[in-house]
Amino acid sequence: RLYIDSQFEKTDDEETAVRRVVMLALKSPRFLYREVGGEKDTFDVASRLSFGLWDCPPDNQLWNGASGNSLDSREKVARAAVRMVNDPRTKTKLREFFHYWLKLDDLTDVSKDAEQFAGFDRALLSDLRTSLELTIDEFVSQEKPDFRQLLLSNETFFNRRLADFYGVSVSSEASFQKVAFEPDIRSGVLSHPFLMSGFAYHKLSSPIHRGVFISRSILGRSLKPPAEAITPIPPDLHPDLTTRQRVALQTSPLACRSCHEMINPLGFALENFDATGRFRKKEYNKNIDPSGSYLQQTGELAKFSGARELGEFLANNDEVHLAFVEQLFQHIVKQSIQAYGSGQKENLRDFFVRSDFNVNALLAELATVAAFDHPTPDLRASE
Repeated sequence: RLYIDSQFEKTDDEETAVRRVVMLALKSPRFLYREVGGEKDTFDVASRLSFGLWDCPPDNQLWNGASGNSLDSREKVARAAVRMVNDPRTKTKLREFFHYWLKLDDLTDVSKDAEQFAGFDRALLSDLRTSLELTIDEFVSQEKPDFRQLLLSNETFFNRRLADFYGVSVSSEASFQKVAFEPDIRSGVLSHPFLMSGFAYHKLSSPIHRGVFISRSILGRSLKPPAEAITPIPPDLHPDLTTRQRVALQTSPLACRSCHEMINPLGFALENFDATGRFRKKEYNKNIDPSGSYLQQTGELAKFSGARELGEFLANNDEVHLAFVEQLFQHIVKQSIQAYGSGQKENLRDFFVRSDFNVNALLAELATVAAFDHPTPDLRASE
């Protein structure tokens, strides 16, 4: 009556009536928020599960479960979530999350100095992205993907062109194949050449870009925008300084320290990788100093040197686990985890630890929380 009949009664122009019906529907809280107006029921549970894990309405099995008694307890909802996590639609959504988590969509315009880095062209960059995507795909396809291995593995996928550029041995075949780096050189996605080249300048590495990435994405820290845009100090002005020394010099003013005291030491740990992500021990004939540190929110100062020690610190750090849980929850549920209770983030983190950091188990649990343990807001006043 409200949404359709009354709109046609108000005008003789059918097109105008249809437009009003559509606009009224799109503006309705019942369209914008699935939670509006209602008591918890099994159909709401089914919808929360399917939209959370699949981004689509419930399938027949969920629909039948909502019609019967298969979704009327937390245990039954959890079993349904486990079944759904193994569906290709969930794998696709998890893959999309990792693209967001690693900021892949921000790294679309990467170029390097052709004279300094001969061979680093658009084709190689495309191969690098494929390499990282294949690494993510393999991780997502596992039955029990261990979050820590994402930050610790020294394996990825290279083809012949990448192998030649980065000095890795592959078979004579041109297709992508799994390769292993020396275990003390690289550490999972943190040091993947695509990210290292993306978080770098045209000719130089960038401890700041790399440190910001680790701070925001991996550790979940909030950073204020810089008070003003500052052009990096050109190497020619201080030819006797390494990139690390120039960055330390440029960010030494008091106004910079509040953020860069956290950013710089994280990025310095990845200074063994040049602007293309190739491993190096020297810069300007000076030994690279890859030592870094991080002042944890507990007040304890963690120290590490190089990508491997940085990866081991992050993979086993409570702040990283909390940040990952919160960001994955936001991506799946499209709501802040704080809306589900002040202790919910810590509860999910504890579950994550107990599951040996099984990302699939975490997905099923947070989907269950969102579907069955969610608060029931009374939004009827907005109608």
